[in-house]
Amino acid sequence: MGFKQSAHEAAVYRRGSGCNVLLVGVYVDDLIITGAEEQKVEVFKAQMKKAFDMSDLSLLGFYLSVKVRQDASGIALRQTHYAKRILELDSMTGYNLAHTPMEEKLKLSRESTGEEVDPTHYRRLIGSLRYLVHTRPDIAFVVRYMSRFMERPIMEHL
Repeated sequence: MGFKQSAHEAAVYRRGSGCNVLLVGVYVDDLIITGAEEQKVEVFKAQMKKAFDMSDLSLLGFYLSVKVRQDASGIALRQTHYAKRILELDSMTGYNLAHTPMEEKLKLSRESTGEEVDPTHYRRLIGSLRYLVHTRPDIAFVVRYMSRFMERPIMEHL
């Protein structure tokens, strides 16, 4: 159908340019289709329906743990449910909210008296937070900072 795979993202395909661009994101058996002109999107969907047994779910509402809200004011992406699951994963649901996720002067020491951390659990938690950063750029710095400790065993940094 004349699509070219993105050089930056293997699951995204593009056809056309400028006002004639059509983008298709592929994840397993789901497609996200968008374009500059609604008519071109509809023509593409009709072509796909001829070739495959597929359903059109209309506007994107939820995709890969991201809730999508679209209205006249714009598009909003949220991962509220996913964030709550991360908190439950580490039994942190009762903690207080903070305006900034990290104190400015966080210092780590080899002389730590804290409990030893399970490296598998830590990696799982950091991996989950890395995915959450897509809709929460305000936590990007602290997540990246804490990700550094996944490169070597955690206790080497304490």
